[in-house]
Parts: sequence; structure tokens; C-alpha cells
Amino acid sequence: MKNSAQVLSHIVNQPQYKKLSQHQCIDAVKSLLPPHLQKMVSFAYVKQKVLYFVLNHPGAKQEFDIIISSIKTPLKLYPPKKCQDMEFEDIRAYVSHKPKPQNRPTVGNHEGHYKERAEGDFTNIVTDKKLHDLFEKIRNTLKNSTDD
Repeated sequence: MKNSAQVLSHIVNQPQYKKLSQHQCIDAVKSLLPPHLQKMVSFAYVKQKVLYFVLNHPGAKQEFDIIISSIKTPLKLYPPKKCQDMEFEDIRAYVSHKPKPQNRPTVGNHEGHYKERAEGDFTNIVTDKKLHDLFEKIRNTLKNSTDD
């Protein structure tokens, strides 16, 4: 009887799941980096036998360039177990200047909608007729929205 780890390793070794094993290898190489540098890696990929790390800060790129020379040689001599079938000749990094999408908290049913807290209780002391009418429309809108 096979356990779950054996089943998963068998599935990952299938040719149609080559990308899955590739991502496991990338994660193994990424784990060789210092923890603070791992946090600055946005994503990584392999293209034409070159492993690219996309970083989110220029300072991380400078530090990566300093550290990577000490990682390349041992990595070629003793590749991680998950990278036995995958070969890459070089490791490079660049900084992505594309901003990350921010997760904004939603209030209510729709994003950007909120429950109105104003009740429309104010005195309209504007003397200009157009502005006075405009303020009255705002007051009526506020009073009608709080009645709901």
C-alpha cells in the first residue's frame, strides 16, 4: 500500500506534470537563499536553461548578486534531490517594477460602498440661491438614505 507522499511523487514525475516538478526544484533553490532575501522574491521561472528570480526591490538585487556566486558552485556540484532531472546553467535575477495589486478591504456588499453615517442635520446658512438649493438637495439625500 502506497502512502500519500509516494502517490504524489509518482504523479509529479509524470511528463504532463513537468511544470510541477520544476516549481518544486525552484522552491528548493529558493530555500538556499537567506530568509530576508526569500521574502523579496516575487516569483521565479526557468527559460532556456537559465533560472530567473524576479525580485521586488533593487537592494535585494544587489544582495542577490553578491550571494549568488557562493550558491552557484555548490548547487552545480550537489544539486537538490528535487532538481536531479532539471538542468540550468545559470542563475540570474532582475527587479520587477510592476506594482503588486493591493488587497483592499471591502465594506458592505460592494467595494467602495459604505453605510452613510451623516444624518443631514445641519443648518443651511448659504445666501447664494444656487448653492442653497444644492445644499438642500444634499440634505434631502442624506435624510432619505438614513431612513432605509
